[in-house]
Amino acid sequence: MKAAAQAAELHEALAKAQDDHLPYVTLEGTLIPTDRVAERTEAGNHAWYSGQHKRFGDNVQVIADPTGFPLWTSPVEPGSTHDITAARAHCLGAPYPIAAKGLPTSADMGYQGAGIGVHVPFKGSRLGADNRAICKAEGLVLVAAR
Repeated sequence: MKAAAQAAELHEALAKAQDDHLPYVTLEGTLIPTDRVAERTEAGNHAWYSGQHKRFGDNVQVIADPTGFPLWTSPVEPGSTHDITAARAHCLGAPYPIAAKGLPTSADMGYQGAGIGVHVPFKGSRLGADNRAICKAEGLVLVAAR
């Protein structure tokens, strides 16, 4: 029952963002430092250790307004959980119908392949003018290919 209540809160937050005529919302994962060290994954790794951040913590997904103010937060996942995996478990799908009504979701490169309405930066050193304009309009950072 808890997941259903959480989903309702997410849909309400997105509907309110649309009613408030926000130009977009952002989806971001954050690691909250913690000292959980006992749990291991099936592979034997520390479940709560984030290799990206090089520390133990909780992965929480946040949907925020353009100023960064949180509108919704997900349940906690282990720090080793990738952002896209945590988002798929808790919030992906909800932005799709809202995006169709004109409220896109902006996210970072960790959300590549998130789906319709979730915009991530374009990769490449020779981006076309149209892709550069999209990035600029949505406040996305251009990522140069290495």
